[in-house]
Amino acid sequence: MGRRDTLTRPQSTVARLQAQPDRPRLARGCERLLDLAVVVLSTWTVVYHVCLLLRLDVPWAVGLEVLALVGWGLLWRRSRQRPDASAQTRGPARRPQPGHDDPDGDGGAARAGRSSRTESVLVVLTVVSGAGAAVLVATRTDWPLIAALWLVAAVAATTVAVRRHHRAVAHHSAVVPDPAGAGREPARTGVVVALVWAIALAVLSMFARWSNPDDLYYVNLSQWVAERGTFPLRDTIFSDLVFPMSSYPPVASYDALAGTLARLGGVPAVSVVYLVVPPVATFLSVLALWWLLRQWRVRAVAVALSVALAFLLFDGGPGYAAPGNLFLIRIWQGKVILLCLMVPVLLVYALRYVERPTRARAGWLFAGGVAAVGLSTTAMFLVPLIALAGAAPLALRRPGRALLGFGAMAAYPLAAGAATLLGGGRSADAFASRRLFRFEPAWFGQEIFRDGPIAVIAVAAVLAGGLLVPHRAARVTTGLLAVVVGVTFVPGVTHLSFDLVGLGPTLWRVSWVATIAALVGVLGARLAGYWNRRSLNVAAPLVLTLVIVVFGLPIWSNANGVALDSSPQWKRGPNSVVAAQRVIEAARPGDVVLAPEQLAITITVLTTRVKTVAPRAYFMDYLQDEPSFRYDERLTLVDFANDESGPSERPEVARALTLLDVDQVCLPVDDPGRIRFVRSQGYERVTGTGTVSCLSR
Repeated sequence: MGRRDTLTRPQSTVARLQAQPDRPRLARGCERLLDLAVVVLSTWTVVYHVCLLLRLDVPWAVGLEVLALVGWGLLWRRSRQRPDASAQTRGPARRPQPGHDDPDGDGGAARAGRSSRTESVLVVLTVVSGAGAAVLVATRTDWPLIAALWLVAAVAATTVAVRRHHRAVAHHSAVVPDPAGAGREPARTGVVVALVWAIALAVLSMFARWSNPDDLYYVNLSQWVAERGTFPLRDTIFSDLVFPMSSYPPVASYDALAGTLARLGGVPAVSVVYLVVPPVATFLSVLALWWLLRQWRVRAVAVALSVALAFLLFDGGPGYAAPGNLFLIRIWQGKVILLCLMVPVLLVYALRYVERPTRARAGWLFAGGVAAVGLSTTAMFLVPLIALAGAAPLALRRPGRALLGFGAMAAYPLAAGAATLLGGGRSADAFASRRLFRFEPAWFGQEIFRDGPIAVIAVAAVLAGGLLVPHRAARVTTGLLAVVVGVTFVPGVTHLSFDLVGLGPTLWRVSWVATIAALVGVLGARLAGYWNRRSLNVAAPLVLTLVIVVFGLPIWSNANGVALDSSPQWKRGPNSVVAAQRVIEAARPGDVVLAPEQLAITITVLTTRVKTVAPRAYFMDYLQDEPSFRYDERLTLVDFANDESGPSERPEVARALTLLDVDQVCLPVDDPGRIRFVRSQGYERVTGTGTVSCLSR
C-alpha cells in the first residue's frame, strides 16, 4: 500500500494500527514477562524500604509484598478493560508520532535533509572522529586525545539526530509506520530466535563458574536474611550487628529478596543466588536485549540480536568491566542484572513514553526506576542519566510531558541518592587511599573496551549509534548517552566528582548506558541491509561476527578464568566450598576463623554464624578507626594467612591471635612452616582437605 493510501485512512484506523503494532502473541507474552519482572522488583523494593524504616522482619515483608502484587494485579486488570481509551482520545489527532518513523528513518523530510551541507559535514566529522577514537582505544594510546575525539564524534552525531528529529516533528504527518513491517523480517522470527538464545544461554549460565570476591558482601547479607529472618542495618560480616555496615545505607533490595526466597524455601542463600538467579536473569536479559532492538525498529532483529550476543560471548579477557565479563558469568549480582536487564528495559519504557506520553506509561517509568534502585545503588546516578536522555526527544514538542517522564523515572533514584548522602552513606572501597588508579580513564576505558579489533567494533558502534539506530527519537537518546560516557573520559572528571559528592571511580559504570552490545547488534543489522545484493547482505554481518569470534576470547573459557562444571554448582571453587563446609561443621556459633582470602570469602557467603578475621583486606578499611575492631591486628593476621608477611613478624601474629581470640586457623598444607608456628601457639588440627589444614584451640 502506498503512502498516499496510508495517509488518507480514517483516523480511527490509524489509531488502531499504532495501538496494535505487528506483535505476535509470543512476542506480547515475552514483553509481559519482562513487565512482570519489573513489577516484582519494584514492589519488593518499596516493601523492603518500608520494612527497614519500621524495623519489620521477613514475615511482614512477605505479607506486604503479596498485598502489593495483588493490588498491582487489580490495577492492571482495570487498565486492560479500557486499553484503547488513551489512543482514541489523544492519539489520532497527532498521528503519526515523530518517534514512529519508517524503519530506516528515511522518510520524506529526512530525504530532503540529506542535501543539507551542515549535516553532511557533521556526519563526516562523526565518522572521522569516531574512527580516530576507535583506533586510539584499540592501540591503547593517549586517553586525553581519545576523550576529545569521542566527544567530537558523539556531539556531532547527536546534533544530526536532533536536527532530523526536529524535522520529523515539524512534518509529523509525513509518515505512518507500516503495520505489516514491510521490508522487515517477520516479527515471529525475531522472537523465536530470541527465545532460542535465551534458553541456550540460561543453560550455559548454570554451568559457568567465575568466582567473584564482591559476593562476600552481597551473598553474606542474603544469608543473614535466610538464617535470621531480619533485614540488617549494621555489620554482618565481622560481627552480629556490632560494627557499622560496610555499604550503608543498604538501599538495594535484591540481596534481601534472595535471602527471603531462601528462607521461604528452607535452603541456603547461595542456592538461590548461584543456582536459581543465573538462568532466570540470563533468560530475561536476552529477552530485554531483543525488546530494545525491536523497539528501536531494527529491521533484522534476529541478526542484530545474534551479533550482539556473539559480541558479549566473545568479549572475555583480563579485568571485569567489559560487557562480556558483565554478562551471564556474573549475572547473579544485582548490579550486573541492572546492566543486562534493567538498562534495556528502561530505554524501552522511555521510548514508549516518548511515542505516547500517557500516565500509564509514566507509571512504568516510575516502576522501572524503583526496580533499578532495588538492584544496585549504581542506579542512583545511572537512571537519572537514562531518564534525561530518554525524555529529551519529547522536549521538542511537549516539554511538560518530557519533564514528567524524566521525573517519573528519576524520582526514586534521586530520592535514594539524597537519603544516602544525608544518612552518611559509605562504601567499603578505599578509593582515596589504595585504589587511585580507578580514577584514571586510561584504566577504566581500557577495561571497558579492551583493545584490537574488538575495541574498534565496540567504539565505532557506540559513536555511530546516533546515526545508525533506526528509530529517530532513539537516535537522540543514544547520541546523548554517548556524550555522557565521553565526559567520564575527560581527565580529572571522576576525581572531581569524588571530591564533591563521594562518587568517583564507580563512574566508569556510566558506560552501561551506552548499551554497547545492542549497538554492535545494530551495526550488524545495518550491514545486513546495506547492500543491493542479497549475498552481501548475508555475508556482511557474518564477517563482522567472524571478526568478533576470531579476535575475541570466549567468556566461558579457562583462559578467561571461568570453569565449566559438569553440573550446576555454587559459584565458588569446589575445593574452597568443601573446606568451608568442614570449617563450619567443626566450628561453634560465634567462632572466629583465620583463613586465606578465597576460603575466607567462601565461609563468609555460606554462613553468618561463623566469622572470619577478614575475607578481604581492603574491605575492612572503613573500620580502622573503630577501637574494638582491632584493625592493625586483623591486618597482621590477614597478611600472615595470605603469606604476605615474614618470620620477623611472628610475634605480632601470636599477639593478634590472642587479642582477637581466633578459634580456627586454616593454612595451605604445603606450607609446613606456618603450620608449625600455629601449632606452637596451642592449636591442633581439627579438620581439613587435601589442600588446607585447619587447626583449633
